[in-house]
Amino acid sequence: MGNVCVIGAGYVGLVTGAGLAELGHHVVCVEADRKRLETLQAGGTLFHERGLPALIRRHRENGRLRFTDSYADAVPQSQFIFIAVNTPMGPKGEADTRYVFAAVDSILEHARAGQIIITKSTVPVGTGDRIMRRIDEAGLTARVKVVSNPEFLREGSAVSDFLSPDRIVVGSGARFAAARVARLYQSLAAPVVICSLRSAELAKYAANALLATRISFMNEISAICEAVDADVEDVSRVVGYDRRIGKTYLHAGLGWGGSCFPKDVRALAATAQAHGVRPSILEAAFEVNAQQRDRIFARLCSALRGANGSAPTVAVLGLAFKPGTDDVRESPALDIIMRLLDAGIAVQAHDPVAIESARGVVSDVKYCDDAYGALMGADAVLLATEWEEYRDLDWRHVLTLMHGRTIVDGRNHLDGKLLRSIGFRYESVGRRTPAARALAPDVEVASAAGGS
Repeated sequence: MGNVCVIGAGYVGLVTGAGLAELGHHVVCVEADRKRLETLQAGGTLFHERGLPALIRRHRENGRLRFTDSYADAVPQSQFIFIAVNTPMGPKGEADTRYVFAAVDSILEHARAGQIIITKSTVPVGTGDRIMRRIDEAGLTARVKVVSNPEFLREGSAVSDFLSPDRIVVGSGARFAAARVARLYQSLAAPVVICSLRSAELAKYAANALLATRISFMNEISAICEAVDADVEDVSRVVGYDRRIGKTYLHAGLGWGGSCFPKDVRALAATAQAHGVRPSILEAAFEVNAQQRDRIFARLCSALRGANGSAPTVAVLGLAFKPGTDDVRESPALDIIMRLLDAGIAVQAHDPVAIESARGVVSDVKYCDDAYGALMGADAVLLATEWEEYRDLDWRHVLTLMHGRTIVDGRNHLDGKLLRSIGFRYESVGRRTPAARALAPDVEVASAAGGS
């Protein structure tokens, strides 16, 4: 088993460190922020992620995971040094790698022969080459090697993604270094792809960009469905049965957000433009994503035209960009909320875990500890994050709490048929209207050999 150092105990770094400890390695995480470090050293966690607190607690207790702010403490004893720092978006959409290279410089002050620097952060193509030049300038070319090992973690299921990955990607010009890094994961039943540094760096961006584009594509299809009275969920199911396409990321809704898709798609587009390539599909994916939020906002405004009083109120259910996390970065919910506030519309909101995160971004909202409190007196509802508990609300009781009767289901998550039968005006994304549903049955799936 190896001695591993992880630079940065943010989302990627903390999951990586705890995951490698679970695989049997001895890991020390370097965290420069004193407050965050104190939280980790006291046994706390920094964000909501299923299964992570138990993993950290177990390996702190057995000695395989610890936290420090000292490069001098962590780097010399480590064979493998992962860089997992933030790469925020720059002014033109490019990835800002200043923290990556600050980490590289600090590592090289304490580097020794036989070490491998591994970029886990999502970095632009060519970053590994720039790191190698830094190593060369430090006179350590023969002693320290560079490997790209991109992460493919989904917030809300990051621990299971780390321990049961679809693939492990290792990029390097030094085959023996790539092989050593691959052996860190040898206990996992996953294919290992060994490729060049640049291919590994680009693969991460390509994967996220393709997923974002699939979502935008289905959102554009949802607009067409509404125009022709087709049902986007029927269309998605039919398309998803095609083995060449698959069923994932084909759901229409409010669009994509979070810390990865917006940043990575912009960064890939910036890389393309810097090399003289126009990223037409990436530009369209962003445009459709913005249009989807425009459509939902317009529906809410339309629903409020007949609201009583001069200050109508919208209840927003869900603040995180997706269920299973407290991350509100680039959250579609917060985008819609800020538009509503700018239009003079009051907002009451609830989320099972993301209220404090949202409060730090938007303050002029009435945040409620339970969903029913957010729905009290509302003229309309926006379901913005598909938490399962919202399906299980007592919607008959909700009807008695609200002033209005409009529900805009931005995630196609609720039982529209039930809500309409209760008396709500239910609107979804790309689903058939009640009149169209009366003329055609819901899609059914049966064996072609079944017969009748």
